[in-house]
Amino acid sequence: MSHVNISNSTLPTSISAEVKEAQSMFPSVNVLTSTPHFLIATYERTPYTRIKMTLTFPDGYPSHPLVVNIDQDALVPQGLKKKLEKELNGLANERAKLTQYDQVRAVWERLTTFVDTNMFVPCWKELKKCVDLVQSSNTKATAKGKQSTMSIIETKGKIQLSLHNEAYYYKCSILIDPAYPDFSSGKSCNLQIQSTNFPPTIETMLTAQAQEIVRRMQEGLSRERALQMSNPIRLPKNFHLHDDDNNSIKSRITNETIKNIKHDTETLKRVCELRNAESASKYNHNAGYQDLKVLAKDRKDARRTINKLTEAERMADLKLEEKQRANKLEEAKLIEGYYDVYEGSHEPQPCLYVLVKFLVDKVRGLVGETCPCCTERVLPVDPEELKLMYGSNSHQVNNQKHPKATKKKMKPMRCYCGCWYHKSCLNTFLTEPPFGIECPTENCGRRVFHPDWPGDIKQLEREWAAREARKREVEDAMLFL
Repeated sequence: MSHVNISNSTLPTSISAEVKEAQSMFPSVNVLTSTPHFLIATYERTPYTRIKMTLTFPDGYPSHPLVVNIDQDALVPQGLKKKLEKELNGLANERAKLTQYDQVRAVWERLTTFVDTNMFVPCWKELKKCVDLVQSSNTKATAKGKQSTMSIIETKGKIQLSLHNEAYYYKCSILIDPAYPDFSSGKSCNLQIQSTNFPPTIETMLTAQAQEIVRRMQEGLSRERALQMSNPIRLPKNFHLHDDDNNSIKSRITNETIKNIKHDTETLKRVCELRNAESASKYNHNAGYQDLKVLAKDRKDARRTINKLTEAERMADLKLEEKQRANKLEEAKLIEGYYDVYEGSHEPQPCLYVLVKFLVDKVRGLVGETCPCCTERVLPVDPEELKLMYGSNSHQVNNQKHPKATKKKMKPMRCYCGCWYHKSCLNTFLTEPPFGIECPTENCGRRVFHPDWPGDIKQLEREWAAREARKREVEDAMLFL
């Protein structure tokens, strides 16, 4: 809003006349209360950008400056309140030197211009937290290298974010919508990648999830729900949490299952021998005629042993079934976090700080991430080596010390739970028993899924059993050589 010049001949001569003239010049300012001693008004650019002010006229006004007080509420944080009060009271002090009834007009003009041209007013508190977060991310480890920075263009509502960690960097821009946290142009925070030395696969994964978080929070989801539902890794096709037959107990092929099968075979063999003893006749083809008393005792002992074996096996089967049922319930608990019921407020949620924190945490955390299986660093120190693992610049592989196959085995893979594994470690974790166990990463504890491997436990068990059978066949064949 341009500055309004008023000649001395048209200046008002009283407080009421000054307020009336200011209202005619700034109709968008809503006056709630006006008296000779104070004035309460609000100015609103959007429903989420509203400033409420109280102007107090002291004795001796206008030679004494009016006192401006900005109300602090959910839309006006403490930092913005202090900034506006300092600037507007300073302006009133300057205008008081002229002893003219134009301080209200000057204050309103400065306030409306600030609100109309500064796109960060509705996210002022978030912006301050973002700046502190980026500055605090520059740890001692990154002090020798490039520092993460965040630059702001208030009139355009644009943020330039440059994140660095060791040799890796991620540079992007974030454009704030004028209607933030609502949106008028599709996104309340428009994230655009500018440059990075992460491979395209990882960069797309980070950027896509960050954009999905913004979209989810626009729909009214909380930060936690938005993070959970923005997962870029899709669930396996055969994964179904809500099984129609919830009470069915399905056995898995494990080492314990194989031992149980062997035990059952031996038990059946023993029962068969006892049944034969129980049904033995007076005449035995091998021993001839037997003593009836001895035969009766043998039959009685056989029946008693059969009853004991039957009862013991029945109790063992009950315990096994209970254990399998408990395992199924535990598995449901481990994976129930993959399905989230919508519990949003249906009002757009502020997402700037969540977006910046997600990017800072991912760039900082991913570089130092360790594989849950081998506890070795997931990403190599050299970004160029990481690109080779993903197949970029493959013509340079022959010049490296390690062969291409070795690099592919160390390729970082992100699972559905959000943890990163080496490809070879993840393959061993998913394709060898025990199947369906939780992620060993601290504070994770959910089942490990990846779309490149089957999600059906029965299929994994069958494939493992087939591999083991082939190994045994090879070992048996080697015995004859």
